[in-house]
Amino acid sequence: MKAVSAVLLIVVAVRGSVHSVVLPPPAGTEVLEITSGDTLLVLCAGSVWVLTPVRRAYDNMIPGGRPAGVGVDSIAYRVDDPGQERTLIPSPGVFYLASDLPATFPNDTFFLVEPPYIAFPGTIVQVAVRADDTYIGYLMELINTPFVMTPRLTPEGRHQSDARLGTDCAGLAVYGRRRMGHQVQYLGPSGIVRYLDDLGNGMLAPRLVSGIELYTDSSGAPMPVGEGGLLPGDILHFQVQVSVFYGDCGSIGLLDPDDLVIQSWFDGPHICTIRDNGFFPRPLSVHRWRE
Repeated sequence: MKAVSAVLLIVVAVRGSVHSVVLPPPAGTEVLEITSGDTLLVLCAGSVWVLTPVRRAYDNMIPGGRPAGVGVDSIAYRVDDPGQERTLIPSPGVFYLASDLPATFPNDTFFLVEPPYIAFPGTIVQVAVRADDTYIGYLMELINTPFVMTPRLTPEGRHQSDARLGTDCAGLAVYGRRRMGHQVQYLGPSGIVRYLDDLGNGMLAPRLVSGIELYTDSSGAPMPVGEGGLLPGDILHFQVQVSVFYGDCGSIGLLDPDDLVIQSWFDGPHICTIRDNGFFPRPLSVHRWRE
């Protein structure tokens, strides 16, 4: 792999607020949180690298890990050269800027147990890009991080989701609330119910109503979407899985399998239809975060 030497590298489109990153980073500046569209100026007199996590399913309970040891899986990271003439416009998510990398990394992909900025202090900055300051906007910070089963803490004592190392389904849902300043514990799908209010009349299941597949309760009443019904940011609870309602894209005004959710499953946080989320056609319940 090839490095780029530059004194000033613009890596985000020039609009919004302006942020500066100095590489190597002074103590206390290893994490930067920005909004999509902000301008990021990277000040570095040496080499600059961009690191991104490799999205796939990891499991901290894999015996021996990959290759870290019992109870801790290792996350893969890809190393890219941003190029001297190239302007990067990152989508919401997490990436890392490095001023130098250890010579022990012979390939363009390497494995780390801890977040890169913790593994190599004074070398790497984590950049977290949110879509906006809404609940879903904060969820989008984790959109390109991997799915990690069996949550754990980093050496700093931070939950893996707070450290943006990776997240599971309930961890993603809780992360957005915590980023908004709410005191919500990281719990599993059954545990977070204590923070939620019910919206629907019990369990909902997909049924044909006048030839259209809709989610209805046991009486056959469909679940409304929009004012007076389900809204973006509400929780769809599949008992073993938690998804966040993202948008009404099927039968407008009613909950159906073609509506969109944001969830962490398969290889990490992503947006998909309910039909393609891996838990269709299981019954679900609908909830809203309690204020």
